[in-house]
Amino acid sequence: MANASELLNFIKQDRDLSRITLDAQDVLAHLVQMAFKYLVHCLQSELSNYMPAFLYDPEENNLQRPKIDEVLNTLTGAMSLLRRCRVNAALTIQLFSQLFHFINMWLFNRLVTDPDSGLCSHYWGAIIRQQLAHIEAWAEKQGLELAADCHLSRIVQATTLLTMDKYSPQDIPNINNTCFKLNSLQLHALLTNYHCAPDEPYIPTELIENVVSVAENTADELARSDGRDVQLEEDPDLQLPFLLPEDGYSCDVVRNIPNGLQEFLDPLCQRGFCRLIPHTRSPGTWTIFFEGADYENHMLSESPDM
Repeated sequence: MANASELLNFIKQDRDLSRITLDAQDVLAHLVQMAFKYLVHCLQSELSNYMPAFLYDPEENNLQRPKIDEVLNTLTGAMSLLRRCRVNAALTIQLFSQLFHFINMWLFNRLVTDPDSGLCSHYWGAIIRQQLAHIEAWAEKQGLELAADCHLSRIVQATTLLTMDKYSPQDIPNINNTCFKLNSLQLHALLTNYHCAPDEPYIPTELIENVVSVAENTADELARSDGRDVQLEEDPDLQLPFLLPEDGYSCDVVRNIPNGLQEFLDPLCQRGFCRLIPHTRSPGTWTIFFEGADYENHMLSESPDM
């Protein structure tokens, strides 16, 4: 994915190659998108093995249960792989947006579709929120806090709803202001499936109806205006188009001839696929023949290298 996207950017930006490689550009763009799709699928499959860690009861001493560290290790391993392969930062953000959405979807759908599980309670809301805090802290360290905030928002707001006051009419404005991402169906499911603790008051039916009514006129209308259906479950697929980055590629920062490049190209040269030609007045930049690059200024301002 990294190499194909770098090559695509190179031939797409080159003032000469761009005009004669249109078919190749389409092929490379498709390859990058398919590689992205398969990588997301592989990482989501790995994550699914450890997602039950979010629902681990700390009062149970079960050493066989998945731990939240295994979720974090999966995310860390993915980030290390992307950095080692020098994947474009914009692709990295898109990939982790998919993974955060998967975590959000997996947890949220279990809350709203299984009323007998007991997960809709203050107790489990606090546990899930605490586990999500580990994901948020990890994302912040990686510079992915905006992606995490966006794509974990519904499960975060659901856990907030489970743990906040919701017993009197005075609580209604706070509920709707705090849980603005949740539509009427989702709020209704979370509140009607709520399991009260022995010392906890019941949620009044009138409160549920009022909260749902407000959501119908706000969150539901916003979804419809965006062309989205109002539905109970979170969609397994993140409804965002795949975008090829316009910048942020290695060629923007590489200067001169990287170590090992000649050895890497030797087999291709021997087979007649390419050849190396020394350029004694080269300014050392790899983007000199890109559309919009000022060749003459480059030649004057850069000291010659090779």
